[in-house]
Amino acid sequence: MRNKIVVLTVKYSLMTLMLILLYALQTTPSLFALWGVRPVLLIPAAVAIAMTEGEFAGGVFGAFCGLLCDLGSQTLFGFNGLILLLCCTGVGLLTIYLMRPSWRSALLYTAAVALLRGLIDFFFSYGMWGYEGVSLILLRETLPVAAYTTAVAPLFYLGARWYRAKADLLLDDGQG
Repeated sequence: MRNKIVVLTVKYSLMTLMLILLYALQTTPSLFALWGVRPVLLIPAAVAIAMTEGEFAGGVFGAFCGLLCDLGSQTLFGFNGLILLLCCTGVGLLTIYLMRPSWRSALLYTAAVALLRGLIDFFFSYGMWGYEGVSLILLRETLPVAAYTTAVAPLFYLGARWYRAKADLLLDDGQG
């Protein structure tokens, strides 16, 4: 029992450190930028964690990723945290009860979460105020960011699945 607690503590601590590293990479100017568009790396990471760890850990890490996103954005603090908490909890539940975990479902979930987050942010930041030319922001910023974020999702899913398998192996070795 004690070994299980130690392994889980190390596992979740390393995941937290990895998310902080991803936040640092995500907020580094012009790193990973293609045509002026940068991915939100924390979204596919949170979705991958929710797919491999379940709804509770997915919701907690989704909220943490969202709060990290809030630190680097111009939205109200907690906006991304709440959205990613709800979305990652839903992803965890959908993975458990409805869809098999695969890189295709990781693409689908990440696209849905990135689009939902981007469209809600777009609506509250620009859409409801009725600015002129607001559709250009949607077409040139919001949708490309969601597409780029979705494109990197399989890498995060495969990494999270590998990490989960290694942690499960450690837990099984400690009990046997």
